[in-house]
Amino acid sequence: MSNVIWITGLSGAGKTTLAKLLTEYLRSQGQAVVMLDGDDLREALFSTKDHSQEARLSLAYKYAGLARLIASQGVMVVVSTVALIREIHQWNRQNQPGYFEVYLKVAIDELRRRDPKGIYRKYDEGKIHNVAGLDMIIDEPQKPDLVIEYVPDLAPDSELRCLLKAFYARFNF
Repeated sequence: MSNVIWITGLSGAGKTTLAKLLTEYLRSQGQAVVMLDGDDLREALFSTKDHSQEARLSLAYKYAGLARLIASQGVMVVVSTVALIREIHQWNRQNQPGYFEVYLKVAIDELRRRDPKGIYRKYDEGKIHNVAGLDMIIDEPQKPDLVIEYVPDLAPDSELRCLLKAFYARFNF
């Protein structure tokens, strides 16, 4: 079985945490799986520090193309990236095998509280710009397969169970 599970949301939403948990779970079930994280991919692809809309779109297409290539070889792919761009969501739906889109929807106030990379603080201090959800418009997924909205004290393990339940229901496991 090859699927592309695309986990998206703003910076600090928990994409990487959920992707790691999902990857570990799938591997424990004997599934061949590759995790592609946006931050790791940006570094591996020698991407510039350009975070403009055009640069983000170009990079997101690279992530999507790489995910499709890996999945075409019979490997499940878990992608965690912001990539809140309508064209990417549409392209993925049309081109990814067994595409399953998860949107982690977390309010900006909560993201600012978490701020694991200091992005929101740096934006507020005027040190950076082109921050998705602040000065850069985002396209929330129109029809994600699963939306996990932030609820205080919702543990990542609970998010994983929710994701697995929806995924297995969609693909009739």
